[in-house]
Formats: sequence, C-alpha cells, structure tokens
Amino acid sequence: MSAPAKKAADAPAPAGPPRRNLLAAMAAGGFGLVAGIMAIVPGGWAFISPLLKKRDTAVRWIRVAMLDAVPADGLPHRFPIIEERVDAWNRYPPEPVGAVYLTRTGATPSPQCFTADCPHLGCSVDFKSDQNEYKCPCHASGFALDGHVLFGPSPRPLDSLSVELRNGNEIWVRFEKFRSGIAEKIAQ
Repeated sequence: MSAPAKKAADAPAPAGPPRRNLLAAMAAGGFGLVAGIMAIVPGGWAFISPLLKKRDTAVRWIRVAMLDAVPADGLPHRFPIIEERVDAWNRYPPEPVGAVYLTRTGATPSPQCFTADCPHLGCSVDFKSDQNEYKCPCHASGFALDGHVLFGPSPRPLDSLSVELRNGNEIWVRFEKFRSGIAEKIAQ
C-alpha cells in the first residue's frame, strides 16, 4: 500500500459537534423566543386595546354661545357645535361637528334650541327670514318657528335640544344627533 492511502485509513473520524454547542444553541433560541414574545405582546396590545374600548356614547353638554349673541327678536340664529373628537388612536383638534338654531324672545331669557339637521334624511336646514320658516334644501320640507312640519316629506318636527344657562350668560346645549327618516325621535 502506498503511503498516502495508509495515512487516510489511520486518520481518526471527524468529531461531531459537542453536546454543549447543541445545548447552547437551544438555550439561545429559547431566550430569543422569550425576548421576542416580550416585545410582541405589549406592542400588539398597544395596537389592539383602543379597538376594545367602549365608545363614549354619553351625551355631552357643549357651550355654544353667550346669551348676548342671541338677540331677543324671536328669530332663529345658527351656531356651530365645535367639539374635540377622539377615535381609537387619534385625538383631533376642536372642529365643527354639527349646528343648532337658538331662538330667544324678550319674555324668556333661556333660548329654545333645534338641531340644524332635517329629520327626513339629515340634510342641513336653513332659516329663511323672509318666509319666517326653516327649509330643507334637499327634499323641500318646511318647518315653522316652533319646529313643527309645515310641508314636505319630513316624518317629524325639528329635533329640539335641552338648553341650560350657566354662569349667568353662557348657553350650554345638550347636543345629540337623532336617527333620520323615522317618526320617532331616537338618538343615534
């Protein structure tokens, strides 16, 4: 036999990886898995938890105007409802979310309030001072100064809202929206 062939037969077999390397790899994998779970679970909870919160359906009182801004002439005056909105992840700056009409006469210091949404399909009604009535531009419903239906397809009068005078001259309205297209006044 030749010298190189004898050397190959006498050489020891290559050794496999020691058990310590296998245990170290398993431990590193386990620690990595635990570290990954510790990062994913709180991150996932932060993403999902806003969706699980109950919606704030409470009706809020909103300061609409000062008493001096509503003349005691008996004619309706339109005021925006400005509110800060919050959804699952975002907080929005105060912005208009609706409108109301306030009417005041000299005999009553507290104004009467109607929402500016038509009960028929929710279009925004306008007050026509030359005709002394509210008009819906979408489907031609008309409403008297006291809110009752004069003509058109509206199933109910204009929706009235509760009003409070606070601090002597601040007008606060219990603002809420109602379902449109039905005869009953049901909050959304």
